[in-house]
Amino acid sequence: MLRKIACGILRRQSSCTLSRQRYYAGNLAELSAALHSFTASGDLCGGAAAHARIIILHDLASRSFSLWNKLLKLYLSCGQSRDARRVFDRMSERDVVSYNTLISDHIHRARDPIEAVLLYSQMLEEGMIPNGITLSALLSGYNACKFPYVLMQLHSHSIKFGLNSDGFVGGALVNGYERITGLEDAVCAFDDITEFDSVSWNIMIDACACSGNKEKTVAIFLRMRSESGGVFDCFALTSVLKTCLERRDLELGMQIHSCALKFGLDFDTPAGNALVTMYSRCGEGIDSAVRVFEGIQEPNIITWTAMIGALAQNDMTKEVINFYRKMLREGITENEFSFASVLPAFSDLSSVEHGRMVHSRILKSKVQSDVGVGNALMDMYFKCGSLEDARLVFQTMTIIDVVSWTIMICGYGQHGKGREALGLFELMKKHGFKPDGVTFLGALSACSHGGLLNEGLVIVESMVDEYCIKPKKEHCACVVDLFGRAGRLKEAERFIKEMGMESDSLVWETLLGACEMYGEMELGKRSADKLMVLKPGNNGPYVSLSNIYAEQKMWEEKSKLRQRLDASGMRKEVAQSWV
Repeated sequence: MLRKIACGILRRQSSCTLSRQRYYAGNLAELSAALHSFTASGDLCGGAAAHARIIILHDLASRSFSLWNKLLKLYLSCGQSRDARRVFDRMSERDVVSYNTLISDHIHRARDPIEAVLLYSQMLEEGMIPNGITLSALLSGYNACKFPYVLMQLHSHSIKFGLNSDGFVGGALVNGYERITGLEDAVCAFDDITEFDSVSWNIMIDACACSGNKEKTVAIFLRMRSESGGVFDCFALTSVLKTCLERRDLELGMQIHSCALKFGLDFDTPAGNALVTMYSRCGEGIDSAVRVFEGIQEPNIITWTAMIGALAQNDMTKEVINFYRKMLREGITENEFSFASVLPAFSDLSSVEHGRMVHSRILKSKVQSDVGVGNALMDMYFKCGSLEDARLVFQTMTIIDVVSWTIMICGYGQHGKGREALGLFELMKKHGFKPDGVTFLGALSACSHGGLLNEGLVIVESMVDEYCIKPKKEHCACVVDLFGRAGRLKEAERFIKEMGMESDSLVWETLLGACEMYGEMELGKRSADKLMVLKPGNNGPYVSLSNIYAEQKMWEEKSKLRQRLDASGMRKEVAQSWV
C-alpha cells in the first residue's frame, strides 16, 4: 500500500528527475538529511522521490522511526494532510513523535481539536506515554474552544504522567484556566511548575493582567525578578503595563518605564508601544508619550496607532490629523485600528470632505469589510450631519453587529428622526440581534428627541421584562426627559422616587431643566435644592432656579438666590459666541 501511495504522488509530481533518484542510492543517513532539506524548502517533488526510495529500502527503513516521522512532517509542511495520514495509518510501528506530529498539525493548522483528541486516545490505547509536547499542543487547542471538561481531563493526565511540573504544559494549563475558570485555578497550575523559564513567567504575568488583577500581576513580576536574577524581557514588561489604565496607576507605569530604561528595553518596539499607551491612559499628558515615541528605533503601525490614540485621548484633534498625514508620508500603511482611531478626529472637526478622503483610502485597503472600521465611518458621517452617507455605509457592510445597529439608532435619534430610529430598533430585533443597554439608551434618547412618550415607556418596559436589563441612571434620565418634554412633571418626579434614584444628580438636573422650560416653580425649587446638596460646587441649579424666578417675575427671590451664589464663591461661567 505504501508503494501505491508513493507512486500516486510521483505521478502528480512528474517533474522529478532521474538525477534525484540516483542521489538516493546512499544510506539512510543521507536520506534523512535530504528529507530535512526538502521539508525546509517545501520541495514536495523531492520528498516524493525520497518516499519512493524509502519503499525500496523498506526492510531497512521500517526500523527507523526518525525517517518516517520526517516524511510525515514533510507532507504536512507541504499541505498534503491526506497523504500524511495515509502514511501514518500504514506505518508498521509508531512512536510518540509520530503522534505529536499529527496532533500538532490538527491543532495549529487544520484547527480540528476533535480529531487531535481522537488521535491522543488512540495513542493511549497503543500503550504510549505522552510527553510535554503532546499535552501542551492539546491544551493550546482546547483553550481556544473553551471546553472546561477537556481541560480538566488533560490536567489530570498531566498529573498522572508527571508532566504538570513541565514548563510548557504548566504554561498551557495556566493559559487555559485563566480563560475558562478564572485566575485562582491558573495560579494553582502555575505553582505546580518546578522548572520555570521566561515563557512560563510571561504566561502567568499575562494571565494576571488579562484578568484585571493588577496586584497579582505586579506580585508575579516581582517574584520573577527575584527568582531569575532580576532579568525580564519586553513581553513581561508589556503585560504589566496593560494593568495601568487610569491616573492612579501612573506611578506604577513610571516604575516599569524605569525598569525598561535600566535594561535598555525602552527602544524595543513592543515595549515602546505599551509605554505610549500607558502614558495616554494615565493622564500624564502627551509630552511623555511623544518622548517615548521619538525614542523607538523601529516604529511600526502599532506604534503610530498608539500615538494617534494618545493624541485623541487628549482631545488634540488637529494634531491627530497632522500626525496621521505624517504617518502616510513615512510610507506606513494603515490597518483597521489606525482607521478606527483617526476617523473620530474628522468627526470632531465636522469635516465630512476629509472624512470622505479617508473613506476612499479604506475602500482601497484590505480592511474595508472590518466591522469596527464600518462602525467608525457611520459614526463619523452622523456627527458630520450626513445621514445618507451613514446609511449607505451601513447597507454596504458585509458584517454588522449590535454596535452597528446602535450607531444607526443613536444617529437617527440625534438628528430628530425618532420614528426612523424606532423602525431600525424593531428591524434589529427581527434580524435576531439582541439589544444591549447602550442600544436601549439610544432608542430612549430617540424617543426623547422626538417627543414619543408612549413609545419610550414601552421600550423601558420591554428592557426590564423581556431582556432583564436593569435601567441605569442614563436610562432613567431619558425617561424623566420624556415626561418633562411632555409637560408631565409630577409623573417625572414620581418616576424618580419609584426607581430609587433620589440620590442621583443626573435625573434631578434633567427634571430641573424641564421645570425651567415650563416655568414650574415649586417642583423646580425642590429639584434645585436636591442638586445643591448632591453637587454643592455646581452653579447650574442656581442659574436654572434664577431663570424660573425671573420668568415668574419674582425679582426679590432671584436677588436672594444671587446673593447665595455670590456668598458661596461660585461664579456663573461666562458664555462665548462663535462666529
